[in-house]
Formats: sequence, structure tokens, C-alpha cells
Amino acid sequence: MDKTVPIPVEGQLYKVIHIDQHRFELRYGYNEDFERESGPPVVLFPDLGKNPVHTQDGYPVVSAVQEPCPHYTAPEGQEPEQWCADCIYYPGIHHEVGICRCENRRKTESNLLSKEEAL
Repeated sequence: MDKTVPIPVEGQLYKVIHIDQHRFELRYGYNEDFERESGPPVVLFPDLGKNPVHTQDGYPVVSAVQEPCPHYTAPEGQEPEQWCADCIYYPGIHHEVGICRCENRRKTESNLLSKEEAL
């Protein structure tokens, strides 16, 4: 019996994630052109640092591998890895995209959104 795992193809759908009113398609690809020579494509995460998305409650949606904000807090007894997935405010550590439950970010960012919408 052949148990080989098929090699993903660039652009192939990996997973669709629904969070609040948002839909994220994770696809295989390369972060940089030079990576094409080093192996098969990897799962690409949305850049939610550059293109922020929020829940209806004002919480930021983040990717697990995103560089954390200044409120990053590692779980007690764990070595900080400096990814959102390692933060106590990211409850879905096994999910590629999740909701940051940091109240400091919610207040700041949701207030900024309200001001922008008023303009």
C-alpha cells in the first residue's frame, strides 16, 4: 500500500477558515521567489499585521505566526517564542488564524475604527 503524501501545488487550497464575518482562504505558495528552488510550497498566512481585520466586537484577528504586539505575554513557565500563537491572548494555539483576546488591543483598535467611521 502506497502511503506517500501528495506534494502540494502552488495556489492549491489548504483550508478555509471562518471567523466572525470574515472568510480566510489559506493556500500553498512561496513567501519569496528564491524559496521555489528549496522545496515544495508552504501554507501562506494572511498578513493581518499590514491589513488588520477585526471582529464585530472589535477584537483583532491575527495569524498564529504573526509578529506579536507590545502586549504579548508568554504563558507562565514557557519560553517566549515571539509569535501570536504563543501569547496568552491567543486562545486557539492550534488554529492558523484566530482572535486576539487582549482587551488593550480591543479598546485601542476598536476606538480607532469608530473614529475613522465617523469621518
